[in-house]
Amino acid sequence: MASIGNPALLFRSFAPRLSKELFTCRQCLVRTQNYVTRSTIRKPSVARPFSQATRVNSTSLNARARYAFVRYASDSAAATAEAGASETKSKFPEVSDKKVAYWLLGSAASVFGIVVFGGLTRLTESGLSITEWRPVTGSLPPMNAEDWESEFAKYRASPEFHILNPTMTLSEFKSIYYMEWIHRLWGRFVGLSFVLPAIYFVAKKQVSKPMALRLGGITGLIGFQGFIGWWMVKSGLKDDLFAPGSHPRVSQYRLTAHLGAAFACYTAMLWNGLAILRSHRLMSDPDAGIKLLDSLRDPKLKIFRRSVAGLALLVFVTAMSGALVAGLDAGLIYNEFPFMGNGLAPPMSELFDDRYSRHEDRSDRWWRNMLENPSLVQLDHRILAMTTFTSIMALWAYTRRSPTMKQFLPAAAKKGVHGVVAFAFVQVGLGLTTLLYLVPTPLASAHQAGSLFLLTWVFVLGSRVWHPSRTAKLLQMAAKARGHTLSNATRHIPPKF
Repeated sequence: MASIGNPALLFRSFAPRLSKELFTCRQCLVRTQNYVTRSTIRKPSVARPFSQATRVNSTSLNARARYAFVRYASDSAAATAEAGASETKSKFPEVSDKKVAYWLLGSAASVFGIVVFGGLTRLTESGLSITEWRPVTGSLPPMNAEDWESEFAKYRASPEFHILNPTMTLSEFKSIYYMEWIHRLWGRFVGLSFVLPAIYFVAKKQVSKPMALRLGGITGLIGFQGFIGWWMVKSGLKDDLFAPGSHPRVSQYRLTAHLGAAFACYTAMLWNGLAILRSHRLMSDPDAGIKLLDSLRDPKLKIFRRSVAGLALLVFVTAMSGALVAGLDAGLIYNEFPFMGNGLAPPMSELFDDRYSRHEDRSDRWWRNMLENPSLVQLDHRILAMTTFTSIMALWAYTRRSPTMKQFLPAAAKKGVHGVVAFAFVQVGLGLTTLLYLVPTPLASAHQAGSLFLLTWVFVLGSRVWHPSRTAKLLQMAAKARGHTLSNATRHIPPKF
């Protein structure tokens, strides 16, 4: 009984003994589970049975304390993860979700289709068949004979019917009406299929903040495009907007604006979709992504990057000059190549005719002839097309012959150049056959689609050599975070026993 005579010693013997494992992190406890088990099991003393019982109780209490600590750590980690998840939901991500990229590319494909179908609508002289703009009620076609007669009566009051189609029947009118109706319905689909998902992605915080602003800009551009479309059609419904007795057509200026807005919508969707996919591809391996972007920042590639940007602008301007050719039916004259009449170009008196000037001092003669004279408009389009083709071939030769390009240009960019060259040859072939065969509808539509294909591939090439500064910063942050994680993991590796 002497061993338990002191009350303080007796109390200490019953108190739980907290080992150093109690203050070890959860991961270390899991990794060193066998060691902890061995260290907590103590051999009973044969000489002191009461001390043996005391140590058994102490071991049981230590195990409970460790269990309580592990549970506390688990709950704390869960709470931290839940707080981080709620904070993530309340903020925009750094990189937009891949679903947003696929949706943008799908929307771009829809815009591509409506551009081609719009060209067919113009080529079939169907664009002026619907004489009213009804964004909501116009979604449905005439449903009975009375409605068809009402629509046909409105068309019979238009200049196009009086000058071009005075003998048109109701069945013939229905064919051109449905072409324009499908074109307008497709436009409504493009708007709804973009606006509604954009609202959803922004509300669910699946896009980055800059991307949310870009989606708002594209939405506004789509609405503006619908307004330009009606503004263009309206120009062909009034006699005072074209020369009396001439072929009724929409204004070539408004047609070019309408096509240009469609191209802008398409390229914005395409570029942002490609940018998101590229960011995900780079972020999947930050070290390799940083290495690739550092190589693209080399000053020796600056000339190539600027050349691609200039080439995209040149292709766009050439396509817009083609819209002027279509608006003036300038492809129906000088159906030969490379000559235009007796020479490579018509006489100067024909190219700069004073009849196109509207000022007494003839100060507007040069620019009005460039935009309104069919002979000069076709010559301008030829010059721009040949300049574009020559520039593409020069860029290809630069990538093939320059030692710097062979060394620093990525393999994906070299393949992109080959794609641009291939589409350039296809587009030139379509343009020449369209001209030589007096603008048949299938070839003319394919030529318009070819211009958009060529512009698409130039943008694909640009996305492969463009240096995204924001993604580069995110890659630097990801690489640093990865380095800290590896360092902490190495620091907490338990010792071997």
